[in-house]
Amino acid sequence: MANFTQTNMSLDHYDWDAAPSDDPRVTGEPDSTLFNRQQGYEVLYMLNTVLSASAPITALHKGEEMIRDELPSDMREQLDVKKWLDQRL
Repeated sequence: MANFTQTNMSLDHYDWDAAPSDDPRVTGEPDSTLFNRQQGYEVLYMLNTVLSASAPITALHKGEEMIRDELPSDMREQLDVKKWLDQRL
C-alpha cells in the first residue's frame, strides 16, 4: 500500500470535505459503498490502496487521470473501482 498525501496529487478539481470519522460508511476497506471520483480523499485512498509502497509519484498521477478520464460512468462501488484499477495500474 502506498502512502501518498493530498500534496502529491496532480489534479485540482477535487472536493476535500472529509466524512466524519464516525460515519458508518467508513469501514477502512473498499466495499460496496459508492465511490465519488470528485472527492479527493476517496480518490487518494483508492490509489493508495491499489499502488504499492514503492510506486513512483507518476503512478499516482496516472491513476488520477485514469479515474478522471477512463473510469466507466456506471462503475460506482468502491470494490468495482479497485478491481478496475488493479487491472490497469
